[in-house]
Amino acid sequence: RHSGPAPRDARAVAECRALWITANSKMGFKVAVIYYSRRGRLVTLANVIAEGVRQVEGAEVTVYRIRDPVLGDAPGTFDEGVLDAPVATPEVIMQSDCVIIGGPGRQGRMCAEVSYFFDSLTEFQTNGCLLKGKVGSAFTSVGGVGRGYGGHEAILQSFHGFFLQHGMIPVGVPPSSVMEDAHMASPFGVCMTGKPNDKAGSRLRSLSESEVKLAYSQGEWASIITKQLHDDGD
Repeated sequence: RHSGPAPRDARAVAECRALWITANSKMGFKVAVIYYSRRGRLVTLANVIAEGVRQVEGAEVTVYRIRDPVLGDAPGTFDEGVLDAPVATPEVIMQSDCVIIGGPGRQGRMCAEVSYFFDSLTEFQTNGCLLKGKVGSAFTSVGGVGRGYGGHEAILQSFHGFFLQHGMIPVGVPPSSVMEDAHMASPFGVCMTGKPNDKAGSRLRSLSESEVKLAYSQGEWASIITKQLHDDGD
């Protein structure tokens, strides 16, 4: 078990706050879609969510990845495409108006890599709740050997718990009839599951039509709410 990241000093926190004030003074709003993945299952999901975000005027969205705190970017450890996105940092979180973050579930709980990343943001809470008012949204995946099965709503709620601890505004998936056709559909966030069904030998799994619609809807809904909050604050 990791002992957690070293605390950030007051100067670094102050610099992040200054960056946020500068970013907020400009037109438009920033959305960070962030994933942790080793096998690429969540990369496609993150990009579909980002496409939903882009449908709202003024949205500036970037897809990021969480760097593995132990493995780093070790060659051969991650599937193709996983390391293509830039690395998420506390500064990225501070500069964003909306953070949509996801990682795989592990035995019914949030994976350790995402939890470690959240721990790196602790100073934002202890130095004045600096993330207060930002929108937060979550996505995950379950299923597969070593991952455990089910428990996705508990996992998504643990993400929401982080958002609430920082004074953020949790946003999920707006309910719709599409949810009737997606096995793991939940208003707490999109979840993908199941074994691979792509080309032979691939460990990736395509999103179903329903999952695509829900992911797109989640990104768009989070973006709509962020825009409303951002415009009201101008």
